[in-house]
Amino acid sequence: MPRQFEKDPSRGVPDEGGVDRSLQSRLERAAQRDFDEAVHLLRYAGLLRAANWKAAARAMRRIGEADLSLGRLYEGHVNARHLIETYADPELRSECLAQMEEGWLFGVWGADGAKPVSATGDRLSGAKRFASGLGHVDRAIVSARSPEGQRLFVVDARDAARHDPGVWRMSGMQQSRSGGFDCEGLPGRPLGEPDVYTREPHFLGGTWRIAAVTLGGIVGLLERASDALRDRGQEEAEAHLLRLAPIAGRVVSAWPAIMRAGEIACGDEGIAAPEAAATRSLSVRLLSEEIGQDAIAAVERSVGLSMFDEADRVGRMARDLACYMRQAARDAFSVKVGRALLMGSKPLGDWLDG
Repeated sequence: MPRQFEKDPSRGVPDEGGVDRSLQSRLERAAQRDFDEAVHLLRYAGLLRAANWKAAARAMRRIGEADLSLGRLYEGHVNARHLIETYADPELRSECLAQMEEGWLFGVWGADGAKPVSATGDRLSGAKRFASGLGHVDRAIVSARSPEGQRLFVVDARDAARHDPGVWRMSGMQQSRSGGFDCEGLPGRPLGEPDVYTREPHFLGGTWRIAAVTLGGIVGLLERASDALRDRGQEEAEAHLLRLAPIAGRVVSAWPAIMRAGEIACGDEGIAAPEAAATRSLSVRLLSEEIGQDAIAAVERSVGLSMFDEADRVGRMARDLACYMRQAARDAFSVKVGRALLMGSKPLGDWLDG
């Protein structure tokens, strides 16, 4: 059971899962001091409860701006909630949503370890890797091979004996507590029918969420770089503005495209045309990655050597962003988008109209 907490309306926590500038600043400060405190603040602020897709999108962006490891955990929770609302039977759905209302953090762990996770009945074996939020996530959705096909299971993620955070030795996203999770002998609650995990628009169609968190990270990087330049009295230097202003403009232009992808994936349009929804979500994810790569390069040139200090807040955000953007199968997704937009039956211009 996660740590109990009481909401305090006098602290200015926004309603309905919103993240205003004040809460965002508190999340950033908490993540710098003690990541456990930052996760507790997510619970306390009501961010793990129900939210419509627009509120969740803005929250993912704002939380990513505050801290990308925290954004990663929150995006996983939003994904888990969506899968549960879409596929769970009434009993499991009611149970999980009630736990989220109480502040339980959920995750989705899909990457297999050396021994892939498999299921015999409702009993699992094997292991997951890159399982984010070890020690923070209370319940996780894990994918598993089975005789019927790929299955999803909801499992208890709190047993520390199953955690192996030591395998996460990345230079970025260190606070995400990603690592191995041993599923040997673990009981699971089936979620949905076989092979629902990769069903669109709920699989690749959900990558707009990653784009939202990524864009938040880019904003956070640019804000931190601006603070560093301001501290030096260099905020008006034309060389820095020429490097950073185009990135900022692309960020502003990308956000409506991400929101449109989310609107399609989460609505009737996505159900009617699931592959088109997946294409649009993948395209904004690729767009956010391209902007992020250019942002890191531009910030390195402007801020310079100081950001390579391990304790530098600009450098830490750049390392986290570089690590977060390295999602799997990037080139395959780029080819998929290219075929749909350039070689498909729908003219490219028609994509702009809807």
